[in-house]
Amino acid sequence: MPAPLKSDELFAQWSRKQWKPHYLFTGQEDFLIEQACDQALHHWLGEKPDALSIDRLDAETQSVDEIIQAAQTVPFFGGPRILRLNNVSQLTAKEQERLAEALATLSAETHCLFVWGKEWRRDDAQKPLVEAIMQNGQVVIFWPLFPEQAQRWVTERAKHYKKSISTQAAGWLVQQSGESLRLLDQELAKCSAYVGKRPDIDLDDVQTSFGYQKASSPFDWTTYIRQQKAPQALSVLNQLLKEGEEPIRLLALLSRSVRDWLGAKGSSDNPMMLAMRFHLKRGEEGRFIQELGRWSEDALTEGLGQCVETEQAIKTGKETPDMALTLLTLGLCRSQTSHALR
Repeated sequence: MPAPLKSDELFAQWSRKQWKPHYLFTGQEDFLIEQACDQALHHWLGEKPDALSIDRLDAETQSVDEIIQAAQTVPFFGGPRILRLNNVSQLTAKEQERLAEALATLSAETHCLFVWGKEWRRDDAQKPLVEAIMQNGQVVIFWPLFPEQAQRWVTERAKHYKKSISTQAAGWLVQQSGESLRLLDQELAKCSAYVGKRPDIDLDDVQTSFGYQKASSPFDWTTYIRQQKAPQALSVLNQLLKEGEEPIRLLALLSRSVRDWLGAKGSSDNPMMLAMRFHLKRGEEGRFIQELGRWSEDALTEGLGQCVETEQAIKTGKETPDMALTLLTLGLCRSQTSHALR
């Protein structure tokens, strides 16, 4: 039996004009699922799909009889017809069997887009409807993207807004927002509106649109920590918290930064590659390498542990979020010094 595809494999197939009659989409990256559904609709129905050729149903609110009836309905004017069914995982095993049997009776002009609607589990591959779609279509799992993949997605997504975005700007945006494509798209939309008719988006545009002044950027906070400048790091942290930044979001950014610094310690990347990887401006490569050279691998590993402990302290209420981040900042800023004295 064919195995589920990953999203990049699906889009590669579609770029080669390789299509299946039916698809089941699952996974945590719901924004990418929406993109895939839209692309499929446009492929089968053209640039301006006729609403009369699309049925959008939900397994949580519609019965299996209604779903099957909708799938078997022939368009009044003929031509392709699409059934999109959300929350398919809510159907019982018997209901899935009935829907699977109905798939074999559909006309060649009818295509189904099933959205699983909950976290994918390995044993879901044995569910009746999933097995049927693997035989007559394709199951695709949309896993969250890695940072490098998310950065490439941002570069490509910018074209949707008729813009191009620099590598440094795309990387910075991913570092600040995380890999959630829905959040990244929202920030891209804001930035596109900010630059107006200008076709290019650079690092300054993204930082300004993101809503940060230079003195209160989370990126500056992590930089001061890397530089072991505790007073400056605490000052920026205090300002960020006053401006309403979410502590958990700040902690996630710092955790990723420390992890990336540790990775860079064992990397053979040249200065140019480091500049691209860490979104450095021209001329900053040497200073970055010098700053990172002051940290030992042991200190960075310990720093990752401190980030985990801080998360636990916040979640359990042991410390207030503001105090937990303050203590973490101080701990990291003196971490390398402590290791040097051992």
